[in-house]
Amino acid sequence: MTSMILFAPKIQTDSTLHIRTATEPLEISQLRAVLDAEHYLKAGRPAGHVLWQGVYQQDPEDGSDQLVAVLCWAGAAKHLKDRDTGIGWDAVTCANRLKLVVQLRRFVVPEGARRPNLPSQCLGLALRELADAWQEKHGYRPLLAESFHDPAIHTGTLYKVTNWTPLGFTKGFKRHRADFYQDLPSPKQLWIRPLQKNAQQLLGTPGSLPEEHRQGIAQATCGARSALTCKALRSLKDAFKQVDDPRNPKTRRHPLSALLGLLTYGLLCGAPDVKAIWAKCGPLNQHQRAAIGLTRRHRFSGQLLLPGYDALNDIVNQINPHSLAHAINQWLTTNSDLLPKTLALNGKDLGGKGKLGALV
Repeated sequence: MTSMILFAPKIQTDSTLHIRTATEPLEISQLRAVLDAEHYLKAGRPAGHVLWQGVYQQDPEDGSDQLVAVLCWAGAAKHLKDRDTGIGWDAVTCANRLKLVVQLRRFVVPEGARRPNLPSQCLGLALRELADAWQEKHGYRPLLAESFHDPAIHTGTLYKVTNWTPLGFTKGFKRHRADFYQDLPSPKQLWIRPLQKNAQQLLGTPGSLPEEHRQGIAQATCGARSALTCKALRSLKDAFKQVDDPRNPKTRRHPLSALLGLLTYGLLCGAPDVKAIWAKCGPLNQHQRAAIGLTRRHRFSGQLLLPGYDALNDIVNQINPHSLAHAINQWLTTNSDLLPKTLALNGKDLGGKGKLGALV
């Protein structure tokens, strides 16, 4: 959370201020020590990619640098309903592009350096340098900054005068260690600030990003979060119960409705072929696999098993595409309110045979 200093709202540029990104362990330790001494939450342990900035002012008498502000930027919060709604991305897009959002975890002006307007000058300078500094250190440019303040302690004036936008409040708890959540005395106010004009549009719209942002896309976690809720997955399973099963009864290892549900889910996530669909479905957890209708379990662990690539590919080549298209279109019409806005079925050509080309 961010500590703020009260000051007059008028911003005046101080040409003697300059900012430096801390890269050496000794300098980072010095900045951490200032936070531990001056910030009510101390330095804490930032997660994800981290960037430390120190703002300095030149002493007019001897020309030496005096530290007047410390900022620590780190990875964004994983789950923020108001932020995610404001951006307009679905769970998968959020998981893939979350690294393009950076969080101002700590900001403090040491007590001995405090004066009116200095906090806004320091934060404004830091924001102007943030994208370039982040790209130089981590290899990609972030698009959005987020931060919080405690209304019980501060008014949020600092964010207002540096052009942040309020987006509601947190739910009043935080992640603690590995598996538990800790209640907080009060919810925190969430603020966001675009780092370029079209930031929110780029974050929320499916498709390719400019080159300078692409290294921030978490390719390794594509599909790590389900694009559909369990309720939507159950409705998808039910949509295919009336589709005729073309398989030999002796070779049916997985329910047809589950296989067709997985195919449709992969298409909704943007997969262009069966191999990509299979990869998209892999990270579905046990609750999601049960919701979509899978029934086969591992003989020792009892975990629900995902069908292999061959099972999905075989059903694509056997199923009547017109019957399947009718079932999917009917499901889309009935359940449009369950679908994230960024998901779309655009008529993919599976297996090079165009079996499902009518799905639009």
